[in-house]
Amino acid sequence: MIKLNKSWFYILIFLFAFTACSKDDDDEKEETTAVEVLDEIMEEWYLWNDERPNLNSKNYSDLNTYFEDQLVAQDKWSFIADLKALLAFFEDGTYTGYGFDLQFEEGDNTPRVSLVYNQSDLNDAGITRSWKLLEVNNQSTNTMTEYQGRELLSNNTVTLLFESNSGVQKTLNLVKKEMNQNTVIKKAVIPTENKKVAYLVFDSFLDSSEAELNDAFDLFRTEGAEELVLDMRYNGGGSTEIANQLAGLITGNNHAEQVFSKYIFNESQSSANFSEEFISQSSALNFERVFVITTSATASASELVINSLKPYMGAENIILIGSTTHGKPVGMNVFQVEEYNLAVLPITFHITDKDGEGYYFEGIPVNHEIEDDLSHDWGDVDETNLKAALDYINSNSFPAVTSRAKVGRKKVFVRKGLDELISAF
Repeated sequence: MIKLNKSWFYILIFLFAFTACSKDDDDEKEETTAVEVLDEIMEEWYLWNDERPNLNSKNYSDLNTYFEDQLVAQDKWSFIADLKALLAFFEDGTYTGYGFDLQFEEGDNTPRVSLVYNQSDLNDAGITRSWKLLEVNNQSTNTMTEYQGRELLSNNTVTLLFESNSGVQKTLNLVKKEMNQNTVIKKAVIPTENKKVAYLVFDSFLDSSEAELNDAFDLFRTEGAEELVLDMRYNGGGSTEIANQLAGLITGNNHAEQVFSKYIFNESQSSANFSEEFISQSSALNFERVFVITTSATASASELVINSLKPYMGAENIILIGSTTHGKPVGMNVFQVEEYNLAVLPITFHITDKDGEGYYFEGIPVNHEIEDDLSHDWGDVDETNLKAALDYINSNSFPAVTSRAKVGRKKVFVRKGLDELISAF
């Protein structure tokens, strides 16, 4: 039996319960195996279930490899995970780590800090976005591969050497700890020549985000914000309820009870198709337009907000700055197999706006293309992406873009599954 528990976009939480047979004196039967449960889920719910290869599970000794080999070429997202860890992240916003992330700039082998969580030891030490990570365990990051750096940072303890833009260096000896990810990384009202601009850096759509977003929009109201810059450059997705909340906060409840998004399952599960309506928000404002800062890491629920607001606010009033988004107009169910502490997360549905628009597998293009600027902290008005939005608000035009020469590929830390969702060391 499958019972709907909570609605998610990147994740739909379902409770998957199955009856395992047990041995008895009359009729000896084997318990239902994890492979059998996996096969049943994929056969019934996988969006591309009719395209799955015909595999023999007996040829596999590893469940994850068996699962990965069932995925169609288009599917970059389905995965299986530790159930307890996954639920801790989505329900409580907790994970075990160091509380920061890194990104590379074009042609630079030395990574910079891209974000720091409030409970991180980096935050206590005054290390912010823009600092360079020079060494890991006395080894230069400049000569490391992405894989080597990620492996060293996967250890439970690590010694890191950071350097600020002004040349200040700090060494931290870190121990991994359980911490909450604050999903609102930065909230501020920036005064400009003509208007007060609300600036919101939003990192994930988690249950814990609800109060954080309300607090942010309450601040924007108190400070008299007239424009909104929504920075979701690393936001990989999360709850549809939080996406719905954010959309309602932006539009001032003008579309309450109208269709926010539509969910379309495979043909055999078409009876599960449904539409989700806008939910009224007590802290809602009414911005006439929104500037959204994006990268290729802007995915899923982030794209859902962008796409679903267009028919209501007008595409011309959803102004994207940065680079084309990830391109994930599909969502996943979480099937909880408690007997094996297993979470199975296959892609199970397409998602569209109220008019059925939204098959953006190539990503949502931007209005103003510009590189991610890692050399400035969040909210710095000289950070090129934020500056582009502020310039447009003040002059109704974007600044001229002077791109740095492409001297080599941009290094990235490759992640998948729960690691990709958490997106932090």
